[in-house]
Amino acid sequence: MKRLFICIGLLILMTGVISDLRTGSLPDKDQTKVQANIKSGQQKQSSETIQEPTLDLQSQEVIVEPGHTVLSIVEHLHQGPIPVSIQQIVDDFKALNHSLEPDAIQIGQTYLFPIYDKE
Repeated sequence: MKRLFICIGLLILMTGVISDLRTGSLPDKDQTKVQANIKSGQQKQSSETIQEPTLDLQSQEVIVEPGHTVLSIVEHLHQGPIPVSIQQIVDDFKALNHSLEPDAIQIGQTYLFPIYDKE
């Protein structure tokens, strides 16, 4: 009886591993351009107009807590699967945060994280 449960457990485990290897954890859909504006934040009005580079990304400010990673925060901000690849998330994070590497985020600091529309 014990062997039967072990065999069933191994079968379920192997099925899950094979499924993850075939389809992956995150779906890789077409690399579509997200069309939204960057959250402008609080900007002071001045007599001179300073043009900042604009990206077609929607973002949200988040304060990093212990144990958070860029991917875990982006996953938390979305309900369901994320419609872009992990590399796209990394590239968008860098673009929103002045080329900051995702592994350089610090606890207690505020960063912009990309928000993707479901298409």
